[in-house]
Formats: sequence, C-alpha cells, structure tokens
Amino acid sequence: NMDAVLVVLDSTKNPYDQVNITIIGNLAARNIPVLILGNKIDLKKANIKKIEAAFPQYKVMGISAEYGDNIEDFYKELFKLVR
Repeated sequence: NMDAVLVVLDSTKNPYDQVNITIIGNLAARNIPVLILGNKIDLKKANIKKIEAAFPQYKVMGISAEYGDNIEDFYKELFKLVR
C-alpha cells in the first residue's frame, strides 16, 4: 500500500524517456496519487514546462535539492496529496 509516490525527474533532461513514461503509466493504472518533482531548477538548462507538457494530468513542481528551493511548497503539496 502506498499513500502517494514522488517521481523525481531531472529538469535539464528530456522527460519523454521510456522509463519515465512506463513508471508513471503504471502508477496511473493503479490509481496511485503522484507528485512529479523537477529537480535542478537552479540550473539554466532546467525546463519545468517540458515536464508539465509531458505529464499534464499531474501536479509538477520545480525544486532544487542542492539549494532547498521550493522545499516548503513541496511539503505542502505532498500533505495535500495524501489527505
């Protein structure tokens, strides 16, 4: 049993990777709540819009694990998801 799954993607890379699509598709088939995190938003090559376009049915948030950017907002969204 899972309350939710966090899928962390590198926001500097192409989200249309077969592995990403398979994992998220399997979660969707099981009706498991998903929050997608685009990590590395501190880098110039980051593109959260591309992740949002790839997975429009899910909430996508940009974070920087290295610098802690948007971590408080991440916690708020996670708690909303598992209520």
